[in-house]
Order: sequence, then C-alpha cells, then structure tokens
Amino acid sequence: MNRFIPLFLLFLGCSLSRAQSPSTAREYNKVFTTYPYSDPDPVPSQTAIYPYFRYDGFTNTPVQKEWKVVELENDFIKVMILPEVGGKIWTAIEKASGQPYIYYNQVVKFRDVAMRGPWTSGGLEPNYGIIGHTPNCATPVDYTVRTNADKSVSCFIGVLDLLTRTRWQMEVNLPHDKAYFTTSSFWNNPTPLEQPYYHWMNTGIKVKGNLEFIYPGTHYIGHAGENAEWPVNPENGKKINFYEQNDFGTYKSYHVFGKYADFFGAYWHDDAFGMVRYAPQDEKPGRKIWIWGLSRQGMIWEKILTDTDGQYAEIQSGRLFNQNAEQSSFTPFKHRGFAPQATDRWTEYWYPVKKTRGMQMANAHAAVNMIREEGWIKWYISPVQYFKDEFIVYENGKEIARRRLDARPLQLIRDSVKAETAAGNYGFRLPGLFLDWNADPAFNALDRPREMPAGFDWNSAYGLFVQGKELMDQKLFMQAEDKLLASLQKDSLFVPALVKMAELQIRNARYAEAYRLARKALMLDTHDGAANYFFGVAALRMGDAVNGKDGLSIATLDAGWREAAFCELARMYGREGDWGRALQYADKASDHNRYSVAAQEIRILALRRLGRGEEARRGLAEGLAVQPLNPVLQLEQGFLQNADYRPSSSLFNKAELPHEIWLEAATAYQDRGAEEEALRCLEAAGNHPLALYQRAWLLSRQGKAYRNLIEQADQLPATGIFPFRAEQVALFRWLVGESEHWKPRYYLALLLNDKNDREGAKALLAALGDRPDFAPFYALRALWNSTDPVAQKADLQRALQLDPAAWRYPKLLVQQLIREKSYAEALSVTTAYTRRHPGNFVMDMLEAKTLLLNKRYAECDALLARMEIIPFEGATDGRGLYWEAKLMQALEQLEQKKYKKALQFVDQASLWPENLGVGKPYE
Repeated sequence: MNRFIPLFLLFLGCSLSRAQSPSTAREYNKVFTTYPYSDPDPVPSQTAIYPYFRYDGFTNTPVQKEWKVVELENDFIKVMILPEVGGKIWTAIEKASGQPYIYYNQVVKFRDVAMRGPWTSGGLEPNYGIIGHTPNCATPVDYTVRTNADKSVSCFIGVLDLLTRTRWQMEVNLPHDKAYFTTSSFWNNPTPLEQPYYHWMNTGIKVKGNLEFIYPGTHYIGHAGENAEWPVNPENGKKINFYEQNDFGTYKSYHVFGKYADFFGAYWHDDAFGMVRYAPQDEKPGRKIWIWGLSRQGMIWEKILTDTDGQYAEIQSGRLFNQNAEQSSFTPFKHRGFAPQATDRWTEYWYPVKKTRGMQMANAHAAVNMIREEGWIKWYISPVQYFKDEFIVYENGKEIARRRLDARPLQLIRDSVKAETAAGNYGFRLPGLFLDWNADPAFNALDRPREMPAGFDWNSAYGLFVQGKELMDQKLFMQAEDKLLASLQKDSLFVPALVKMAELQIRNARYAEAYRLARKALMLDTHDGAANYFFGVAALRMGDAVNGKDGLSIATLDAGWREAAFCELARMYGREGDWGRALQYADKASDHNRYSVAAQEIRILALRRLGRGEEARRGLAEGLAVQPLNPVLQLEQGFLQNADYRPSSSLFNKAELPHEIWLEAATAYQDRGAEEEALRCLEAAGNHPLALYQRAWLLSRQGKAYRNLIEQADQLPATGIFPFRAEQVALFRWLVGESEHWKPRYYLALLLNDKNDREGAKALLAALGDRPDFAPFYALRALWNSTDPVAQKADLQRALQLDPAAWRYPKLLVQQLIREKSYAEALSVTTAYTRRHPGNFVMDMLEAKTLLLNKRYAECDALLARMEIIPFEGATDGRGLYWEAKLMQALEQLEQKKYKKALQFVDQASLWPENLGVGKPYE
C-alpha cells in the first residue's frame, strides 16, 4: 500500500494549489475628498435628455464625504464599486503588486462632462441608452450584493433609463479561483416600440509608464464615420498606438477596426504590467481609445479631474463599431435601434497582465506575447486561471517547438526557441484554449467596407427614409418626422417609410394616424410583419381589440416581430381579464426568447391570478436569479406572499429618482389589466403629483372618490416634474377637464412637446396667461416663443421677478437682449445680478461678454483675470473672450499711436490663461 502514498501526496499538493478561499463581498463607507455637484435645472430641457434635467453647480472647494463602497475580493484581485456614483467600478487592483489596472482616482471630482453635467474620471463606467455618458453616471443606482454557490460573489447594479424606458442591469462577478472579474450586461426594451441603442464601457487607465495601446486593427474610425490608418499615422510616421507619440493635434478618438479580434489591452512597459478586456467579437466588436490632447489643451484636464493621480486615457468597448455622431449616418457606420421587447445579454472579462512585454493575443484564460529577437522566438504567457495545454510554436507553417503547460493565475510562463530563419513568418497555437496567432500583418484582417458607394441618392425616398430612421435612433424625433414626411412626399407608397412613420406616431400618442399609415402599408403587402405589428398596436391603443388581435396575430408569422407581438397579445388579454390566454401568449413569447422580460412578468402575474401559486413561485425564483433588481419581479414576490401586500416606499429607495420606478411599475401593471396592483404601486410612490394624478384616474374608472387626490396634486410644487410617458397623454387630457388649476395644463404641454406637438404645447401655455406663479413656466414659454421678442422678453422678466436669486433667468434675458443688440440693457442685467450674487462664473462670463459688446474692454480684461472657470468638455468661450478683449485694447492703443503698448496687448492675446478653463493647443 505504501507505494500509493507519493501519488496521493502529489494529488493532494495539486489540489491544495487550487484551493483558493471563497471570494468575499463587503459593504462599507469610505471618506473621499469630494468636489460635489448641485443646482438642478428647473426649466424643462429642450434637448434629447428630456425628461432628465442637468446639474449645473460645480466647485473648486472640496469636502470630506462618505460614499458607499461595495468591495469584491479574492486571492488575486480586489474590485471597488461605488453604487452612489453611477455604480462605477471605481478601481480594480492586482493584489500581489498593489497596482491598479483600472485607474484609481483618489478623489471624487465631479465636472461638467456628461449629458446631464456631472461626471468623474477613472474607473470602469457602464453606458447604455442614447449616448455617453449615461444619464446615471454620477447619480445613485439600484444595487444588490450576492454570494453565489460556486464561491464567487456578485454585485448587481441596475437602472431604469428614462430616455428609452429600457432597463439595464450589470452583474459584476468575481470568481474565487481566477484573476479576472466579469461584467455581464442584461438590457431589455420592455416597450412596444424600437428604441435608440447605445452601449459602451469606458475604462480609465493611467498614461504614465510608456503606455502601449494593444488594439488589433488596420484602421480607425472617427465619430462621424471617417476612417484613417492604424497604428502608424501616415502623415507624420508616429506610432499612435503608443500614448506618448500622440503629441500632435487635439483630442483623439480612435475606434480601431479592421481585424477580427476578441480582446484589446494596454501595457505599461516601464512597469512590466498591463491589462486586458476580453469578449467574443459577436458580443462587443467596438474598440475605442480616448486621449486628452498631450498639449496643454488636454493636459489642463489632469488637474480639473483629479488632484494627485495624474493624467488618464480611456479604453472602451462597444456594441457597435463606433460611437456614432449624426454625420456617421452618411457612412456605413450607422446607428441602430433596440427592437421592441428585445433582450440583449453579453459578458466581458477584465484582468491584469504581468511581465509579458506586451501581448499579441488574449482570451478568458491568458494573455500571450510572442516576439522575434536576436535570432530567437520568445514567448510570454500571463495566465488568469488554472489550465493545462500544449503551446505549439511554428515557423513558415512548420512546427519547431512544443511545450506542455500547467498554468496558474498570474504566474508568468516564459520560454524561447532558436528561430530557423532570419525573417520567416512565425506564430503559436494553444489548441485547448483555441488561441492562434501568427505574425503575418494580414492575419485576421477584415474585408468590411469603410465607405458608402459612390452616387447614393440621399434625396431619394429610401435615402430620406434612412435619414429619418437614423434620427429616430438618436432620439431626435422632430427632425426624424420631417425626413420621413419628405420620403413619403417622394413616394407616398414607400412601405418602410409608412411603417416607420406609423411607429413614430404611436410614440407620439397619435394612434389614429399610426393606424392609417400602417393600414396603407398593408394595402401593398397584407403579410408585412412590421406593418401588421404597428397596425395591431395602434388599434389596441384606440380600443379596437378585433383589429388589434388580427394585426398582431399576423405579425407573429414574421420571426423579427414574433416576440413583441406575442407580448402585446399577452398584455391585451390581461386587460380583458382572460388570464388563461394571457399566460398562453406569454409562454409563446418565452418559447421564442427565454429571456423575454415582459413575457416572464406577465406569466407570473397570470399564474398568480389563476391561483397557480407554486408555478408562479418557481418562475419568480428563476427570474430573480437572473434579474434580482427587476422591480416587477420584486413586487410579485410580495404579492405572492400576501394577497393584501402593500409595498413599502423604501423598496426602491437606492436610485436617484425612485418615484419613476414606481410610476413605471404602475404603468406596466395598468397596461396588463392589473389595476389594483397599479394602485398599490402609486400609493407607495407617496406624495408625488404624477402618482396622485394617476391614482385619481384609476379610481375614477372604478367609480370611487378621486377629486381630493387631484386637488392634493395641484397644490404640490411643479419643480422637477417632467412627464414623458405616452400613456400619460390620455391622463392629462382627462385632467384638464377635471381641474381648473394651471399645473395639469402645464404638464400636458410638456408631454405634447415631447411628442412632437410643439404648436399644441405652445397654445396651452399661451392660454394660461400670467396665472402660474412658477418661474420655469415663463422661461419655457419664452424659449418656445422665438417669433415674438416682446412677449419673450416679458416672460423672462416675469421669471426673474418670481425668482430673483436664480441665475438662469437673467442669463436667458441677457441672451435675448444681445440678440436684439440691446447691449447696454444686457450689461445692466448682468451687473445687477453679479453684484448681488458674486462668484457664479457662468454669469461672470456673461458679464464679460456684455462688457465687450459695450466696448468696455479693459473692464472685461480685468474681470477675466480674476475669474476661475470650471469648463465643460470642449469649452473655449473664456479664452475667446480673453483674446477679443486683448485685441480690442490693442486696436485702441493703435488709434492713439501707442504702438509699443499695442504690441504688448497683441502678445498677451496669444497667451492661454488657464484660469479661463482652456489650455494651449499645439500650434
């Protein structure tokens, strides 16, 4: 028996080497030096960020503030997440060296970079919706922490995106025996309409240390779809894949493209350290590098965004090839939409790399580098999990070496073999890991087009339709409607434009018009899937169940519309109280897509209504395992436990706007025929005017008392109330017949404007005269009333009278006066405000501009010298004012023949004072 002991000990030693401790998760508060943001804009946004509002208050005065931290840790790495700052992964650290492989900003320094204003640099930032940076990148998000049966730990963060009414959830998972963490996205469009689709993960990395960006590709794409060569700039010969060789031009956005690749990474050669992001190409084809300019134009942002941690760059992964600007629509790199009821899922891996001298290939097991050097072929492997495999080296197609590997996380494997030729092609294979690479420049090269075909007619019916669809995919609905109308003017029977216009009119709550357009498309093809789908949706919204069922039923013949049509049919049968058929169609939708969120929610609701509680609980457990933050599933958990369950308002109190979660859940229940559950959600939303109004509406339909709720809502402040749901149009049309108060009419105007009816919205505001005692009302009416400067000016003066301490109304008034060339009056307004409220650099800049316009150049110059501007990204206004003030003083000196003094002003004009928030670019 003793002869088996050595074998047993060998097995035991191997087992112990892999017996890592379970991963751990802990929550705690950590004090960070913080530069907070403030000052939410009470005036409804006139941009695509509606119904969100901007924060415009930023400061150079720090405070010490506690922030909630979720920390995930195993034997190899540590990950910090800040759920109160957008759920950002604040850093990830390789424990043996103590080095962060994701930029660790030691301060929380909010600056005006995101669509809503505040943003922080560094970390790993998830972005979903219409454009980066996501509306929730600086605000609290919902989250939960879970310990898993496989010894891993997870932190789930989740957000209801109001711009698209989609819900996204990201699971940050740390295995116990691997040196990576993963981010798994679950993104669902629960609406009956296509929504804009944008997703990028932005990862901050430090730039110091001879940084190389390792991005397989042959070209890069710009935001507008333009393309150029990668990795060598043909104009100056610089290797732009090295950070320090980007010392020319301005900011850099490289969307690297042209090779089939599942990874990208970064390597700091001075530190012998790097990092990798891995995901299959089908899940994340987009690979971007963002660099602040290396001149002072970009380097000024180092101090703006951090205190001591140095400059950073961003390496980013996306679902599309580039972050499309509007002009990208006119290239092959177009926007795309998120199909109705669709669910997207993908996973990415993030890990450190040690001592590989760079890398050529990486996957979820390891990063590998191979180089030819001094007659040798050398290789370096940095594993991130245990594996056994063979490493095969070949040269000119012939195997020249084979090594057996027994890999352990972050334990470097290095070896070499004498090259057989001086310059032959060489490469490697790891067959068990499916890793294959060779040094041929054409390896994995793509033949994907980068240019539009010559002669494409953008003014044809199809060209105009494409422009309309592209604008819808950017949430630019007013412009989209113009292009689609132009397409139909070219060809009134062009089916794609008819169908897209029908969809847009459903979004705008003009259901009869949508029905007419979809029906017209069906006259050309009765089986067209999209036309049938929108015909059915429009009919149902009009209360026409027969045609609604018919259109949706035929839409299910088209695989592209099947899931959405089944979900709409399930929702409709729920409204009719036929829970058996609601269940039937929810099951059909789930058969088509097992991650269909609406189908899963309706299925559990139907089973509960049918008294099949055990089946509902099993479905609920399955759903919560994947979507622990889904609000409807969380509510169903309560309803299944107790038929009289009344959810607590604290259930959704982690996110920035918890009332919106309640309103969305209530709307979902109401649309599915579960009005009692909707009422309980609205009760939990508390004293919010939109919740009170919706409760009143539902109670009125049940013949119950409701007027006290309307009266209560009418008396609540209107600040920050921005209705946007199409379902609320009918609610507010009902309310204006029930209440004489101005607020329901104001809210209806906001809704109509969001639904492309600016004229109807303006008429409502005009009819209210001077009844409202709410400054944002008058500011909004002035913004909409561009054709009547007298009325516009009166409204802005009224807003200023109602709220004299606010800066936005004098700013709008001054801008109006400047358009009228009433420069002296404009200056009197800015001066009056800045004297009473010193220190607001926005108004100080406006005063500087009015001083210039009044030819008071020296005073403007003196004001600019004592200002400290906190800029927004790309801002140049302060330096523009400075330049003009100096040159105008030079002209004054020239007129007095004081040439030496004039030259001094000219020399000063060429300077770039950084207190004005702009650094000097390269010449």
